[in-house]
Amino acid sequence: MILLPALLLLASTQDAPPPAAKDVVVNSLRKLRIATQVDGGKVTACRARVSSGDAAIDSAACAATVACFNGGVTQPEPLADCVEVKVAAVVRERGGQ
Repeated sequence: MILLPALLLLASTQDAPPPAAKDVVVNSLRKLRIATQVDGGKVTACRARVSSGDAAIDSAACAATVACFNGGVTQPEPLADCVEVKVAAVVRERGGQ
């Protein structure tokens, strides 16, 4: 009787598909941290303080941060939402990778 649960567990792990590219992108974005320099109410410099592991995503996130902030979205949560939408568009253009 103990053997059956062990075999079921083994079978379920063997059939599991590899993580999807979308999951990899989401996990990369979770660790991304952006540092900005603000002067006169505008972002004047931006860099990835903690990289996502993908230079193109890091660059897109900085460009989005500058566009969103300098466009008037300055509060943390709305700014994060604005950046997320813009970065997601870049990821979609690349085919989710």
